[in-house]
Amino acid sequence: MKSILIPIFLLSTYSFGIVSELAFDQSTDIIGKPEITDGDTIVIDDIRIRFTGSDAPESYFFGKTQTCIDGAGQEWECGNAATEKLKQLINNQTVRCTDEGKDRYGRTLGICYVGEMDLQAEMVKSGMAVAYLRYSDRYEQEQNFAKKVKAGMWGGEFQEPETWRRENRD
Repeated sequence: MKSILIPIFLLSTYSFGIVSELAFDQSTDIIGKPEITDGDTIVIDDIRIRFTGSDAPESYFFGKTQTCIDGAGQEWECGNAATEKLKQLINNQTVRCTDEGKDRYGRTLGICYVGEMDLQAEMVKSGMAVAYLRYSDRYEQEQNFAKKVKAGMWGGEFQEPETWRRENRD
């Protein structure tokens, strides 16, 4: 009898450890109705979350809004359009973000979802953000799709948001 109880005890202890670890992992998620700052940043419960793996044009950066050129050669405020696209995707729903650490500015990095929809993937696929390939290839397929169908910014000319920020810093 003793020989049976030891494996059962060990198995139950191991199982409890797995369950505890899963519960702990879920507790790192940040969940709530967000304030949308721009096309790649939201705030939930006073936590500023910068989307990881994607980069959207700026809607407000040192008082400036990033613009792009559409396929007809007309300038448009792609920074504001990216913010509006994210608002449309979230549509006042609850957002769940996985905490992926901090960036050099102290912002929480996250991958964010509405239900099962990966918000960054949708932003990149719609051409309203670019895949941040320097840091991750997570959204490379979505970017290739956006390029192919000339979605959003890919329908004309634009400056990579990172380059635009560097050139427009005061």
